[in-house]
Amino acid sequence: MVPVEVHGIAVGCSAHIGRYGYVASAPYTAPEARTPLVISWLDDEQLAAVDATEYPNYRRVLLSGEQYPMLMPSGERLPAAYLYVGERGVLMSPDGTERPLPGGGDQSALLTRLLSGSPRLRELLGPDPRSWVTRAGTDPAVRREGTRIFQEEGWTLPQPDLLHRPHHGPGGAVGPPGHDALSTPE
Repeated sequence: MVPVEVHGIAVGCSAHIGRYGYVASAPYTAPEARTPLVISWLDDEQLAAVDATEYPNYRRVLLSGEQYPMLMPSGERLPAAYLYVGERGVLMSPDGTERPLPGGGDQSALLTRLLSGSPRLRELLGPDPRSWVTRAGTDPAVRREGTRIFQEEGWTLPQPDLLHRPHHGPGGAVGPPGHDALSTPE
């Protein structure tokens, strides 16, 4: 894994509730952004394993280095790389002040903020982050309903510019061996 600075892409919160009850990160277009990500060179087997963990909530798309410059620490520009894009877009803040919400960071603070913005989420997931993760982490129907509430509350920001790129992995063409995959540094 090697750090890479990607221009025109930022990291927000995915507009879905993940398998273990958390709200994961997802990329979005942001013309002025310069975002540090990590690139990995994966073989076909490794890429298939990552695809299996990300599908159906994310789609692997081919990101053009011409449209979204990607610079390695050496100064070398990458011609292209795969990026996993959230199928449902990214979350905006419940009060509309942040568009979109920044990804990563304190999950407990994020869940508290989302709960405070929606009586429907509090009814479904409970009064606090612990109850959210417990309920959502054990019940796929709760995750689906919470994800649906995000959309119905008007908190989702679709990413058509990213999703309407050539996609790969489950349901799409398979890319060449050893292709690059970008991810957010932990």
